[in-house]
Amino acid sequence: MAESPDRWTRTGFLPRAATVLVTAPLLIGALWLGRWPLALFVLGLSVLGTMEFIRLAKGAGARPSWVAVAGAVALPALAAAGRWHAAAAAAVALVIVVVLAGLASLSSARRPQALANAAADVLGTLYVGGLLSYIIVLRAEAGFAAALTVFAVIWANDTMAYLVGIPWGRRRLAPAISPSKSVEGFVAGLVAAAAVAVAAGWMQGWPAPAAGIIGLVVALAAVGGDLWESAMKRSAGVKDSGNLLPGHGGVLDRFDAVLFGVPVGYYLIRWLL
Repeated sequence: MAESPDRWTRTGFLPRAATVLVTAPLLIGALWLGRWPLALFVLGLSVLGTMEFIRLAKGAGARPSWVAVAGAVALPALAAAGRWHAAAAAAVALVIVVVLAGLASLSSARRPQALANAAADVLGTLYVGGLLSYIIVLRAEAGFAAALTVFAVIWANDTMAYLVGIPWGRRRLAPAISPSKSVEGFVAGLVAAAAVAVAAGWMQGWPAPAAGIIGLVVALAAVGGDLWESAMKRSAGVKDSGNLLPGHGGVLDRFDAVLFGVPVGYYLIRWLL
């Protein structure tokens, strides 16, 4: 039986749709332009997303430092400058800087949770700045069409899971983490993602089996990213990571699936095509 209209109102469908109509063209335009316009777009997302992550980490009891924000800027900058091969060295430097900064603060209020604080600094940098950097790397190495395909797969998965899950979802996918997600919506999202990947891949000359695998695996990664961000919010005791985007909360709420889906899509395109 179809859901009543007020169920769609309660789930914030109209604000979500309006936000997508505004933000999607900005992202697609940045992808199309590439280079520094895309880099500035990603840098902005990275800084805002890291600030949200710091808020979540503080809500969970950790006390991240300025290092997380610095790292969130450094990694996308490396990608934009065509120096992504230096990302591993930057990650090593990040760990060393975090540890040294922690040693310097052992006499301060951060001392009782030194391990949790250092872990939050490293995770905040790699989770937000590091994973968002793959938007730049994917566009630079695979081109606009391939990058847009990965985003289309993520959007198709999210949209179909929402449209099917709201009216017809009965079995909860992960009730302890995200009670609104259903098995029915999850399956519908995977089917939509695979179909979009095959159709978009056909237009680019991709083999259908490889395109289908890319669609399915990217969608699975996207769902994992969504669930992980939900788990962080539960740990922090908040509903949204921020309030920047009406109907979606913050940057992490809107790009949680992208954070996992784009890096996975990048490597699958490199390995399978």
